[in-house]
Amino acid sequence: MKNLQFIQLFAALSLVFSSSLLPTFANPQLAKPQVAKPAKPKPGQSKAATPAEAAATFAEIDADITKQELSKKKKHDQICLAAQADSNAGNFSAAEKKLLEAVDIAETLNNNEQKLLTRTLLAECFLKQKKYKEAEKQYKECYDSNLQLYRGNYPVLIDDAKGLSEVYKATNRAKDAEKILAAAKQARKTRYSVAGVDDGDLFASFYQSLREAIAANRGSSTPSNKESTSSLGKMFQYPLSVRWNGALRKPTTCSYRNEKEFLANYKIIFTPAVSKLFVEYPEKELWCKDEGIMLGGGLVWLTNVQLVKAAGKPTYQIHAMTINAEMPKN
Repeated sequence: MKNLQFIQLFAALSLVFSSSLLPTFANPQLAKPQVAKPAKPKPGQSKAATPAEAAATFAEIDADITKQELSKKKKHDQICLAAQADSNAGNFSAAEKKLLEAVDIAETLNNNEQKLLTRTLLAECFLKQKKYKEAEKQYKECYDSNLQLYRGNYPVLIDDAKGLSEVYKATNRAKDAEKILAAAKQARKTRYSVAGVDDGDLFASFYQSLREAIAANRGSSTPSNKESTSSLGKMFQYPLSVRWNGALRKPTTCSYRNEKEFLANYKIIFTPAVSKLFVEYPEKELWCKDEGIMLGGGLVWLTNVQLVKAAGKPTYQIHAMTINAEMPKN
């Protein structure tokens, strides 16, 4: 009985399968993939943009956004200057009104530091009017945002800590006033500790010297300024490891055994793009994680920075770095 049922089921499935394929076998055209023909534009309808036209359109949009950003920033700065004039004249109420408007504009700008600075100005205005509750709220929000989002890398963290300290003193919280100042100083000092750099202030000084030395030799195939060349070579620890992560070729790592080898290969490491990045990228905009300290959205990583003594004084040296670009040809 079971065998008979199985035979009947198999016969039914075979019939369905063969009938579903019949149109295809009967008409070979149906077996070919059907390629849709591009639709002709209707009268009055524009054609699809070419890649070049699309790129031009995006460039126009970017230019328009930049123009709007500059216009808003100009208005913001004018309002802040007017508010400062009111504050200097003792007209704090007028200054407060203007700064509230400036805060709203700052929130639409693509500048995180500008947002923090504007809110700090508003907090100062509240403090001068002895509006301690409002001042504390603004100072605290700025302080926490700077610390949590940017590791306290923006120097305005100290200004916010000082402002909070004044609020705490005025509201009989002397211990809190001392704690906030100490915490801010420690946060600034340890802002790169996750990357193995424990003295943020010392590294900031080193980084600024590095930028100046690179700027003095910018555009040169090899360092040409004797004074900056001498200091530049000593800002790296040898053997120096440089890794290039290019999209077209496999990652390449080169080791420069001494200062002489480094300077001879300077143009390979510090291409115009890399030199420009160091010269134009301020320390307060650096970002870090356990992999190192990052510049320019990840184009360059300082992956190993060592604390050393030079001429009896502590400083830093770069022992390894990664460049996320193709290694230039000799």
